[in-house]
Amino acid sequence: MANTFKNAKVIDASHSSASTVYTTPGATTAIILGVILSNKNAASRTVTVTWTDSSDSDNATTMLNEVSIPGDSSLEVLAGQKYVLETGDVLKCLASAASSIDVTAGVMEIT
Repeated sequence: MANTFKNAKVIDASHSSASTVYTTPGATTAIILGVILSNKNAASRTVTVTWTDSSDSDNATTMLNEVSIPGDSSLEVLAGQKYVLETGDVLKCLASAASSIDVTAGVMEIT
């Protein structure tokens, strides 16, 4: 098995429907190592991060719900914890306002 470290990102996360940050490719298991939420706006914004389990019919799980990020700052979340995503699982985010939040996820793919 090979381990490959990657970054996944979303620039200007959507505020109307959740933006896909990362989707686990076929024949792959992924470990989410950490996520950085960056607020580029002067005003505070909130972000919701969800995980969709493709193998579960009741598949949407909220990992962070409307977490506030102060203006012009970043918040590192999910660091130190390991979240396992299987083939087809998806990590998404939803911002409270347009053109304000960038998201970067550190991922280790196991193939």
